[in-house]
Amino acid sequence: MGSNLWPVGQERDELTPANDPYPLPSKPQIMAVTPEMASSWLSYRNHPKNRPLSKTVSARYQTDMEAGRWAQATPEGYIFDSQGYIISGQHRMKAQANGNVELMMWVFPDQPREIFEVVDQGYKRTAAHLIQAPYATSLGAGARHLAALADGDRWGMPRFARITTPEVVETFHAWPELTWYAKQAHAAFLETGIPIGPHVAVLAQAARTEHRDLLHDWAHGVKSGEDLSGSDPRLLLRKRFRAGLPTGRGKRDHAYALIVKAWNAYATGDHVNVLRHMSTELLPKVAGFEFPKEKAA
Repeated sequence: MGSNLWPVGQERDELTPANDPYPLPSKPQIMAVTPEMASSWLSYRNHPKNRPLSKTVSARYQTDMEAGRWAQATPEGYIFDSQGYIISGQHRMKAQANGNVELMMWVFPDQPREIFEVVDQGYKRTAAHLIQAPYATSLGAGARHLAALADGDRWGMPRFARITTPEVVETFHAWPELTWYAKQAHAAFLETGIPIGPHVAVLAQAARTEHRDLLHDWAHGVKSGEDLSGSDPRLLLRKRFRAGLPTGRGKRDHAYALIVKAWNAYATGDHVNVLRHMSTELLPKVAGFEFPKEKAA
């Protein structure tokens, strides 16, 4: 990082001073931005009226950059005003600097400061916008479950909320099985309240096991409830969600665990009288499935 080029709080009157070790280009272009450049720009070119840096946002960007999910030369580049202040890009710069990642980025110098008021005001793009399939929102939730479970923490899914949109989309494409019974899971949700995301996540894992031939009958039974005996795990699952789950912090894990337990009992032929999951229990694994060890956190 270079020396402090401007006294704090002093307006600069030129785009790039002569002693700037990381000068801006003279016109918009794609260029290699190093971690050192990003760090220097963030330290000495951040406008005092920019919104406060969010560690959560920059950490999400850093995760994607380090994993190679950040699109190089994205049109959403680094924007600077006519005095060299950052208009847009501080969180990406922070992620680059912390992650020690070099990227090819669009850099837009000498832009009017007035655009600051309209940059980043759009509708945030979600995983559902990027998943081109019916039930996209629910399939995105299923992919998020799978990404969280791949970390290997069977006491819960602590990283669930921190999984980024690119990671969700990447996981969706790696798991085509998520779509196989989405229609039936949606119908079951309308009838019983069984959440679609964890349901399709469980079925996707089951589809990679020796029990995959049972998936059709499972989905039909959970959806319709027809001709199910009192001890059928599908009937118990329907009744459990119709009765409602306790609200609170562990509801997501609780819902997932109940679906896994019901599926495991059905797939292995175990006798079940009561379907329940205690907060002191480990999250159950789908019978016959293990996440690859190299993906564990």
